[in-house]
Amino acid sequence: MYQKSLTTISNILDAAQTTFLHHNYDDITMSRIAEEAGVTKGAIYHHFESKQQLFLKMMTVYLEQLRDELETAVSLSASARERLTLLTSLYLSKSLHEQKVIQLVRRDNGRFTGTDRDKLIRAYQDALPNPIQQIMSDGIKEGSIIDDDPRLLAWQFVAIVEVSLSDYARQRFNNPQKMADYLTRIFFEGVAKSESK
Repeated sequence: MYQKSLTTISNILDAAQTTFLHHNYDDITMSRIAEEAGVTKGAIYHHFESKQQLFLKMMTVYLEQLRDELETAVSLSASARERLTLLTSLYLSKSLHEQKVIQLVRRDNGRFTGTDRDKLIRAYQDALPNPIQQIMSDGIKEGSIIDDDPRLLAWQFVAIVEVSLSDYARQRFNNPQKMADYLTRIFFEGVAKSESK
């Protein structure tokens, strides 16, 4: 593929990401994305046959990049808690814009069916819950995490992180590392006060 085509596709995907973040899926047209990308509508249709296909490509490219970035934490030779803290810090270090892109999966996945929906859900799971599940499984093996369903534990941790993506939480913790330390501490230690003897 020519460099000009790659640049055009990249511009379209960037414009799609911004547009889908700031507008409801149903309100978005290919014309609006073309205008945002600075290309013609024909250029978009040359590369993407529909808004749905453009959304899927935009999300899968983003989620694959996220998966690759978080792999650093998964493959680290350290305890499950240290790896989970690193993974969380890496995720929280991403811009607010990038963190909100992942929320589009939940917001818009109901618009897709069949293999398209399967691809979107699989890309999401490969990017976030599956790496966390791997860390949970390793923690169970090493004895630092209770012997429970690692998939369920991973989804519980994802829920804890998602609740903390609010504006209030961002103001409370002024940097990603502090927030990551806090979230993994809450997950591993709970919120109960230790009883003095």
